[in-house]
Amino acid sequence: MAFSKELFWQYRVKDFTGGPMSKLSYAVVRFLGSCLLATIAFTSGGCSHPMDLATTPGSANVRAGDTLQFTATVNGVATSAVTWTATAGTINATGLYTAPGTVPNPNSATVQAVSSSNSSVMASSTITLQNPIPVVSSVSPSTIGVGAFTLIVTGSKFVSGAQVMFGSTALTTVFDSSTELTASGTATTLQSGNVTVTVANPDPGAVTSTTSKIAQVVTGQSVTLAAATRFLEQSTFGPTPTAVTQLQVTGFTPFLTDQFSSNVSTYSDPGATDITNNNLVPTQRTLFTNALTNPDQLRQRVALALSEIWVVSGNTIQVQGMTPYMRLLLQDAFANYRTIMGDITLSPAMGRYLDMVNNDKPSTTLGTHANENYARELMQLFTLGVYQLNEDGSIKNDSSGNPIATYDQNTVQAMARVFTGWTYAPIPPAAIQTHDPQNYASPMVAVESNHDMASKTLLPPGATATVLPAGQSSVTDLNGALDNIFAQTSLPPFVCKQMIQHLVTSNPSAAYVKRVADAFVAGQFAGFGAGKRGDMQATIAAILLDPEARRGDLPATTVATDGHLREPILYAANIARAFGATSDGAALTNFANSVSEPPLRSPSVFNFFAPDFSIPETSPTLLGPEFNLQTTATSLLRINFAYQFAFTTIAGTAVDFSSYGNMACNPAGACPMLDSLNTLLLHGAMSASTRASILTALNAVPAGATQGLTRARTAIYLITSSSQYQVEF
Repeated sequence: MAFSKELFWQYRVKDFTGGPMSKLSYAVVRFLGSCLLATIAFTSGGCSHPMDLATTPGSANVRAGDTLQFTATVNGVATSAVTWTATAGTINATGLYTAPGTVPNPNSATVQAVSSSNSSVMASSTITLQNPIPVVSSVSPSTIGVGAFTLIVTGSKFVSGAQVMFGSTALTTVFDSSTELTASGTATTLQSGNVTVTVANPDPGAVTSTTSKIAQVVTGQSVTLAAATRFLEQSTFGPTPTAVTQLQVTGFTPFLTDQFSSNVSTYSDPGATDITNNNLVPTQRTLFTNALTNPDQLRQRVALALSEIWVVSGNTIQVQGMTPYMRLLLQDAFANYRTIMGDITLSPAMGRYLDMVNNDKPSTTLGTHANENYARELMQLFTLGVYQLNEDGSIKNDSSGNPIATYDQNTVQAMARVFTGWTYAPIPPAAIQTHDPQNYASPMVAVESNHDMASKTLLPPGATATVLPAGQSSVTDLNGALDNIFAQTSLPPFVCKQMIQHLVTSNPSAAYVKRVADAFVAGQFAGFGAGKRGDMQATIAAILLDPEARRGDLPATTVATDGHLREPILYAANIARAFGATSDGAALTNFANSVSEPPLRSPSVFNFFAPDFSIPETSPTLLGPEFNLQTTATSLLRINFAYQFAFTTIAGTAVDFSSYGNMACNPAGACPMLDSLNTLLLHGAMSASTRASILTALNAVPAGATQGLTRARTAIYLITSSSQYQVEF
């Protein structure tokens, strides 16, 4: 309302002396009062000085997640009678602004104050939003050798595009999350010693962390005994004293380089008698003799893993089919996964095992349809899995929280029609027929007249599916279908998780799976790989050099849920290799047969054990694929094998424990013999309780000429039969 004369006199306003105000004083007060009231927004009528609302600061740079206090003034006097708003981030009633956790695009925001009594009066400030200052909490591993390495840097406030700095060197960095980065590079001898590791966030507001951690670069024998032993457990059929010493000198990267270029082991063609009797035993024994003595250890380990993913069983395939199949897996172990897919698809052993060979095109006249066996298992077991996966191997869910299927029955039927028209290669000089007689020596060949030439709708199901047009040849359709599967986002994590399980640990973290899957997609890792999606060398290097694989190299970094149960084939080979046993493979094959893992004779296409088998009564639930074979009976058989190996003569296998028998051992004091076995078999991680139990047993060995050897045998038996050895961690 207006400040009227009548109202003034009504309230008998007095001057500063306390007496009645003069008419001149009244006039001045009347004028000034109306302006003052207008200034504080009670009225604006008749005043020449409108409200002056301002916000402070007028502009500012604020980093993501940080806060900044704003104030409002009216004609220079602070006021709280305003309402605050912000276009990005939040601001409370007192003017405290909080920037968003992630910088938006564009990277600006406006903070506005509006008068509480007059909404037409307002003021604003401009904010430039910048990336946060990263915080580095830890670096793993903290000690690395000269050569290629991978670091996991943990902390907070990392953003996409962040760069890990190794001293002044920018590492190739992968953004895992706001709390984790994976970085790779190559350390040189010039960097030996302590190197500061920091993280630099990019623009806007590029900034380097004020916190840092130290990584130590060591030269010479940079690989400890424990680390070398663990690495060989994961990459070979078992460490030997010589191999451990060599790896200590060369380091991990040269070892991988050497293995990737090593000569390929092979399998001899079965003899006529073996073919007549379908006798697979010589081929099974070859698996063990190759594993014990041949230098291409990593190739053989990968081939074994592939044989348990791309299963072909000697229970169905004749012996003359299994030998070429094993040669194929060894040949392709370090190739590209797409090459593996193509070569195995056309393998006559796989064609026979899953019914792709002589798979006829559908016939409406006969009422027949294409065989779906290979099409289904190719997707379900060999490449994609039943449900779609995220990059880290977790299952994708729809908006209702239900798993999203990888394929449907229509896709299976379309894929089945792709794989029609293939038969065995003709045996010279015979000409090709619609259904050629059995021939395992060469890849299958196409008979175009028996191939379904109609169009085929492939993955993914729905409107965006790939369509193979009508009229294409068998080869074109096959390559199109395999390319379609190979391009699916679920394939890298599906394949990589299983490879990790076979080589390193049954329960890889989601981050571990993602890091390896990223290497699979990139086709390169730490200098390995040809840069094409699916490169197996890059994938294998990523698996073995990953910090999660290496974090048990120092006993203090061991995680209880890491590792995996040694499957029977590895258990027998590991023990034999550790002590330089010579063998014809017979006893080792017999042992594997007895504990439900007869080599190359899987009971079904689902392998001896399922990759998702969980260990009963574990909480939280732990995966343990190899425990699928573990029963009371097989547990006792494993212990019996350890006893027979240590104390008795196994037919066809010879071992000499005298070097350990000659080592000193005082069960009441120092025992170098037990220390040596602890290093070789348990990479120095024997628990105090296990050591005490073994020393008690050694103390019970009677004195005499054979006491030293008997103590050695006893220690070997007790260690190799223990849970700490059977579970490789």
